[in-house]
Amino acid sequence: MQPISRAILTKRNEQADEHDIQRFEDLLQEFDHAMLVSLAMDGTLHARPMAIAESDGATVRFVTSNRSAKTGEVEMDSRVSIVMQGGGAYLAISGTAAVIDDPERIKQLWQPAWEPWFPEGAGDPSLVLLEIDPERAEYWDRKGAHRLEYLWEAGKALATGRRITEESLSGHGKFVFS
Repeated sequence: MQPISRAILTKRNEQADEHDIQRFEDLLQEFDHAMLVSLAMDGTLHARPMAIAESDGATVRFVTSNRSAKTGEVEMDSRVSIVMQGGGAYLAISGTAAVIDDPERIKQLWQPAWEPWFPEGAGDPSLVLLEIDPERAEYWDRKGAHRLEYLWEAGKALATGRRITEESLSGHGKFVFS
């Protein structure tokens, strides 16, 4: 994985520290599936689960068919969102999608688990990469010590009648990519 090389800003418009960036990258590597949301031809939002082929920094790539609805949707409107959740970790990335025809890269990324969707295998001429270039991202880490911190802060909020805030929790990061 290559590090995120672009400037990343936090919710307070300050340069993100290395810990925030590393935590985001580490959480992203934990996921092998995501929900991809695009704008359907009829103007509604269309969500579907996708196997993550590769993530590089904050860029995420999927393998799909150039005949799928999603390729037509992103060619019509490239704005997409991907959402991942599991084991107490949550990630959301919004950005733009591009359809990339790269048969050699697809062969390198090929996984046998994709064969039911693409019976012709990695050499299927309809296969393309769907690359998501992030504009915004957010993570919530509620695992391990972060979970204990969340429970403590939630208990304090309940006891005092005050609302818990994301700023009071260390397991949250919000980025804008420039």
